[in-house]
Amino acid sequence: MTRAVVVGVDGSGPARQAAAWAAQEADLRDASLRIAHVVEPGGDPDPAVLARCAAVAHIAAPDRVAHTGTWFGRPAPVLSRLAVDAALLVVGHHGSGRVRPAPGSTAARLAHRHRGPLAVVRHAPGRPLSDRGRPVVVAVDGEPGSAALAHHAAALAALRGAGLSIVHVRRDGPARRESYSVLARHALDELAEAFAADYPTVAVRTCIESGRPARTLLEHTEDAQFVLVGRHAGLGIGACATVLLQASACPVLIVDPTRVDAGLAPV
Repeated sequence: MTRAVVVGVDGSGPARQAAAWAAQEADLRDASLRIAHVVEPGGDPDPAVLARCAAVAHIAAPDRVAHTGTWFGRPAPVLSRLAVDAALLVVGHHGSGRVRPAPGSTAARLAHRHRGPLAVVRHAPGRPLSDRGRPVVVAVDGEPGSAALAHHAAALAALRGAGLSIVHVRRDGPARRESYSVLARHALDELAEAFAADYPTVAVRTCIESGRPARTLLEHTEDAQFVLVGRHAGLGIGACATVLLQASACPVLIVDPTRVDAGLAPV
């Protein structure tokens, strides 16, 4: 069994969706599942929160035993500490009383500060939460770490029996000449060839588009099982990831490409 999948929950609907998604993810990875309810300073613990989330997790993954617990403190730093050695930390896209991850929300704070892999669970109305029939989408920008990020996405796609879409969006402008597109296409084709050998069951599609990266990636989330993006140097996330957290039609996974290998476990 690999390291744990940790999911942070409160009494909100998105938290229960996150618990269901985390349970299925733990089942896929053969990882233990920890459901953590963090009570804000001055708040009172509600046993029903954990009971409901554990029940939802059991329905989503009946063979996966959930270990539950309550902690006290600010949710983002507490969850980050709990998941310091975890395979993945999972949260809903917003908590009680919010519609989307505001700058001070737990999801937004973790996206900017948590060093380990993070999944923020979102999905469009009417779509099943797991959506296993859709491809995994990974956004690459050509910076150092893009290849490691794509390899991680390929490993996740292989685990699911899913396809992989590698998306690179270049901004229009005089500096973006045809030679740039040729180099980008060559780099993506090399990745696809490597994945054909390493992950023969994964159908790889590469895509180079021009325009606004955030808007283009949002369009790709409409047909994605989840979208994987990298964390910038210095822990922060960029504008694209910020927009995805607010409007993606599928879960958003954020990882530090310098801390993953070609397999599933962060190094």
